[in-house]
Amino acid sequence: MNRNICKTALLNGGSLNSLILPNNPNGTGTCNPSIIKTKDKTYVVIRHVQYALYHSEENQKFHSPYGQLVYLNPEDDITLTTNNYLGEYNLETGELTNVNKVDTSNFDKKPLWEFVGLEDARLINWNDNLLFSGVRRDTTTNGQGRMEISYIKDYKEISRNRIEPVKDTYCEKNWMPILDMPYHYVKWCEPTEIVKVDPLTNIAETILLKDQKTFFTRDQRGGSQVVRYKDYWVAITHEVDLWYSEQNNKDSQYYHRFLVWDENWNIVYWSDEFKFMDAQVEFCCGLHIDDSGLFITFGYQDNAAYVLKMTHNVFENLTGMSYEVLKNDTFIDNNSLLDNYIMNPKNDVINFNLGLDYYNKNQFAAALSFFLRAAELSQDKKLIYEYLLLVAKCIHSIGRRENCELELISNAVRFDPTRPEGYLMLSIYFERLRQYSTAQTWAKIGLSMSNLYKQSNNLIYGVHKKIIDYYDSYKLEFQIALCNWSLGQSDLSRKQFKDLFHSDKNISEDYFNLIHKNITDLSPFPYINYDFNKRNQLKHKFKGYEKITKNFSQCLQDIFVLTMLDGKTDGSYLEIGSAEPYIGNNTALLEKLGWTGISIEIDKELCNLFKRKRKNPVINMNALDYDYTSVRGEIDYLQLDCDPPEITYQILTRLNFDHCKYKVITYEHDYYVDESKTYRDKSRAFLKSKGYMLIAGNVAPNDTDNFEDWWIYPELVDSEIVNKMVQKDDKIKNAFNCLYEIKDTRKILGHIDSDKLLNL
Repeated sequence: MNRNICKTALLNGGSLNSLILPNNPNGTGTCNPSIIKTKDKTYVVIRHVQYALYHSEENQKFHSPYGQLVYLNPEDDITLTTNNYLGEYNLETGELTNVNKVDTSNFDKKPLWEFVGLEDARLINWNDNLLFSGVRRDTTTNGQGRMEISYIKDYKEISRNRIEPVKDTYCEKNWMPILDMPYHYVKWCEPTEIVKVDPLTNIAETILLKDQKTFFTRDQRGGSQVVRYKDYWVAITHEVDLWYSEQNNKDSQYYHRFLVWDENWNIVYWSDEFKFMDAQVEFCCGLHIDDSGLFITFGYQDNAAYVLKMTHNVFENLTGMSYEVLKNDTFIDNNSLLDNYIMNPKNDVINFNLGLDYYNKNQFAAALSFFLRAAELSQDKKLIYEYLLLVAKCIHSIGRRENCELELISNAVRFDPTRPEGYLMLSIYFERLRQYSTAQTWAKIGLSMSNLYKQSNNLIYGVHKKIIDYYDSYKLEFQIALCNWSLGQSDLSRKQFKDLFHSDKNISEDYFNLIHKNITDLSPFPYINYDFNKRNQLKHKFKGYEKITKNFSQCLQDIFVLTMLDGKTDGSYLEIGSAEPYIGNNTALLEKLGWTGISIEIDKELCNLFKRKRKNPVINMNALDYDYTSVRGEIDYLQLDCDPPEITYQILTRLNFDHCKYKVITYEHDYYVDESKTYRDKSRAFLKSKGYMLIAGNVAPNDTDNFEDWWIYPELVDSEIVNKMVQKDDKIKNAFNCLYEIKDTRKILGHIDSDKLLNL
């Protein structure tokens, strides 16, 4: 038996192409395609199913929780639902284009059985009409199967005809349409039974029943269409072994064969049984033959679809029609992941690489097949563990299979309970279900495992870390902090997030942003974060506004500066009272955009932290003692934020305003806590005397606690922007409303929302 007929074809001038379904719904299985050539186009139909087939094949070391062969349906819909997608196929390049789901709404009715839709549609061109012919089993309560003929035009089902056999039977399927004999099928191969369908009555009549002198060990069941080749008819059939394991779980092996009939429908040639690409479950629904070769369409484990091109001489050799010697050992390396797999299907790394390619194309069911093969073929314990996690990740990416996802993560953890990555996935899984105690338990176990790995200098992650989503222990620490909040440990959660934010760990940008967001969202003091989703409602859309995804200021001061200076990216600043390097900091975003400047901070620990986290310099000193006479020329932004209010005012009066002009100023007067209620007015009088213009006074993080004034030097700021942004009243102003057209602030205040955190 040839277990890899694709390899034989490729070594002798053939080719193999994947049929990738664009916008694959949920990334579930594509399988059992068919092919037909009309006058001007070649079409391919691809069956799309809502399940992912899990089949443990290689020594069956890693069963699913439900057995070695299972259909992983959505857990809220256990029907085996099929939809069909039609596309145009280029026989020369292998390119699939103009793929659309076939609209069957004209004839669909509420299904009465669990197998829904037209299965394994063969493409037909009879009387210049494009037709589907497959089996439907959803019209009766017992799943009685009947072949159907559907006329397809412009991706829409125009007619649907259910074929009834002369004798009543339970299930008729896999009839093979004879392409050059309209409405004729090979219903059975051995003996050969040919039926003709009356298109008016939809009743099939047997017109030929012929015994054959062949002795196959299994029934030859229908597969492809029946196609003309020279003076013969050719089809690809399938045969099946079905059995149950010791645990009473179903399993199967599929095999294929070429059958060749002469003009009198005698089987005169046939091939040995074969596999396409070394899988237990494969199925062929399509065959096209022209002068360049045979084009065979088949499905792999119900998860992937392919077109194999085979030369005539290979076909004739396999069937015994000729005896030309074929190549069988020449290695092909053309940088094709698929071809490399065909050359060596037992190599775990090659299987992984092909699975990764499918995963990156959102074909998650196909990726699952190859990740699982990689796990079963590998001898490397570390890689096996990661391959198993990738299988679980595929199910997570498909969605709606939470119980299965949990079992598959547990599969990996059982295999190696000393690795941390699986525990992270378990923690995220239970956090998503709001089972915070369980989620934190797994995170803490994972953290312990991570620490043990570090102590023993073992590998914590491999080359697959991007998909597994584990880089270092900080993600486990994040889970612990996140769960603590929902478990009522508010202060501890805030501290853990802050410690993590300021740690020396190499935290990825997405987690850095998540940690910062949680710190601000969970702060007892209101924070107004930049709302990327409302960016188009900014009063002034400064240059580059669409590239800003987050900010760091407590009340959008950094966005105010960028607004007034029209998105300037090479600005300068003087930051007096910098405090944290990022949390609530007004210059962190500016620095990320390319600004330079100097910060002054009295707190030594905060300065040390600033030096570790930021590029621009910070000076550790009392801002009252700084020599401001050296500050000259034009500076784009001045921040004044020291405690208490009288100190901020004293610093303001010591600045060198005679020799330096500041384009934008944010001045924190803390009026809402200033017992004297004097320093706001003093600062305003002083700045106005120096020629500065108040753009927004009494800025607040809410509607009550006004703490800041925003200023500009009018000669140095675009007047059109000033006219857009100036606030002419002296009422308390929520910072959000100063920058956006939106007046409703309820959704942007720093309210604690656990649902929101869970979806970060």
